[in-house]
Amino acid sequence: MRRFLTLLAERKTPGLAGRGLRAGRRRTAGTAERGSMSVEMIVLVPVLLLIIMIAVAGGRLVSTEGMVQAAARDAARAASIERSAGEADAAARRSLAVADTADARCSGGIDVGGFGRGGTVTATVSCRVELSDLGLVFLPGATTVTASSTAPVDTWRGTR
Repeated sequence: MRRFLTLLAERKTPGLAGRGLRAGRRRTAGTAERGSMSVEMIVLVPVLLLIIMIAVAGGRLVSTEGMVQAAARDAARAASIERSAGEADAAARRSLAVADTADARCSGGIDVGGFGRGGTVTATVSCRVELSDLGLVFLPGATTVTASSTAPVDTWRGTR
């Protein structure tokens, strides 16, 4: 293509004369775009960092949500297989103590009010997720993720 344009310029075609293609004067491809890569990088790097930080915040929220749901489910299940309300409460608290939420800023509760044959036990876990260290102004400094799980008490299990 470049050779074709050079041949046309040497012939001094009248239609191309006003477009900057003249004999003896060639335009190189790099001179018109010199420095454009620097400008592109200055614009793109902050945008890419913003996308990465949003992904990190989303990852934290999803990870905490999974951890909270698992802790609530395990605590409710541990409570539902016990024989008395007191043992159910103790089993749920033990389950919450060994869960992944024990090291995080989490709190949990267990409702054994419906404990009995055919009843249910409910475990609720809440964790606080810090987002302020990401430096994103439009995100809250921290948010709370809460999950609740209900498990049926076995109807054929003897309760006291």
